[in-house]
Amino acid sequence: MRNRSARRTRRTAAALLCAAGLALGATACNEDAAQDTGSSESPAAKDKKPTDPAGKGQDTGGTGNDQGSGGSGGKGVDADADKTIPLGQKSALTYKRSKKVATLEVTARSVAKGSQSDLSGLRLESDAKALQPYYVTMAFKNIGDKSLKYPFLNTPTNVRDSKGNPAKTLITSDDAVQSCPSKDPDTFAPGDDATICKIFLLPKGEAPSLVSYTGDFDKGPVYWKATKD
Repeated sequence: MRNRSARRTRRTAAALLCAAGLALGATACNEDAAQDTGSSESPAAKDKKPTDPAGKGQDTGGTGNDQGSGGSGGKGVDADADKTIPLGQKSALTYKRSKKVATLEVTARSVAKGSQSDLSGLRLESDAKALQPYYVTMAFKNIGDKSLKYPFLNTPTNVRDSKGNPAKTLITSDDAVQSCPSKDPDTFAPGDDATICKIFLLPKGEAPSLVSYTGDFDKGPVYWKATKD
């Protein structure tokens, strides 16, 4: 019980420190520092291009309304690795961080342009205040048979702009930004689901082109187009 309380305290403290605008006004705070599992996107994935970023001729395997244990039109787990699929489509993948391993169904549900006024309660440095926030909402479901403790489900979520450059992540504590609630579950048991928002910052004039999720560094990320066709 004491260990669980200590972990929760460390996690909450890390989030609050980031929300307070330490380092680069919270844009350079690293979620993985709270869980000690390394970068949220592997070095190889940062430079790697998805199989079909334009979405032409891709194997989509169905739509975002597909049901079933695989969660992605009957395709197997990790079948979408290194592929680009439509926004809103589900993808079954392996989630692996240190000793935490599970099978998840992950969906990039929406990408919405935000406003700096939404961040008025945060202490951001001047460079962060000059950037445009975008809110990425992700849906997760545990479709495996293993439970996760303090999974940090949204840590592997990243965004790239139209030039392929990674967006900066703004880490906040739970519901610090009402337009983008980021509460992560403490326990994620088989059958559980969660919807979590994450804030990204891009230079004004730029827009997201891809959302990526790297569940397992031994496999390629799944990419979603940031806009609907």
